[in-house]
Amino acid sequence: MEDKLYSYKMAHDTRFAPNPLFGVLTLATCKPKMRLNTEVGNWIAGWTSKHIAHTPTKTGEERLIYLAKVTKKLSFEEYWEQYPQKRPIYTDDNSVLERYGDNIYQPAEDGTFIQIKNVHHDESNMMKDLGGKFVLVCEEFYYFSCLSPLGIPTELRPNIPKAQTAYGTITKDASEFINYVKQQTHLCKYTDAK
Repeated sequence: MEDKLYSYKMAHDTRFAPNPLFGVLTLATCKPKMRLNTEVGNWIAGWTSKHIAHTPTKTGEERLIYLAKVTKKLSFEEYWEQYPQKRPIYTDDNSVLERYGDNIYQPAEDGTFIQIKNVHHDESNMMKDLGGKFVLVCEEFYYFSCLSPLGIPTELRPNIPKAQTAYGTITKDASEFINYVKQQTHLCKYTDAK
């Protein structure tokens, strides 16, 4: 379904999960059940919650942090090979951008994974991250950030969960909401509008 939407409330917005950097938005960690179930062509929307420090939000007043269309669903092995720019790099002169990569699982010869050094997840997160089995790649996305999330008119709001959810809440036809967001690209912090 072209306009099927998965909505969830974000507990953090650190540009790690999702990672909107390097011209493509990726979801490679956290939300394992949503990464398993979301299909190519579906949309994902991340919303503010009471846990987001900059924009604590009451239920029913959530604002949009990002909207993204899933264009690829890759295995962790495929992601490691195809998106080397998303691997965190630590050098004396590296940029913040390079430190925030989410491609943190290097395939090992024995079929397991090695977690490479990063500022967000440690080994205690590996089982949950890898349990999602797939990395969602979104070549069309609209990222507003928790610092300037987008307010949505009441009549266009999709189904938004009241609390944190493992799978996200589905809206079967979110076309009007999606079209509204596409018209707000001038407010995006990062975007690759199609």
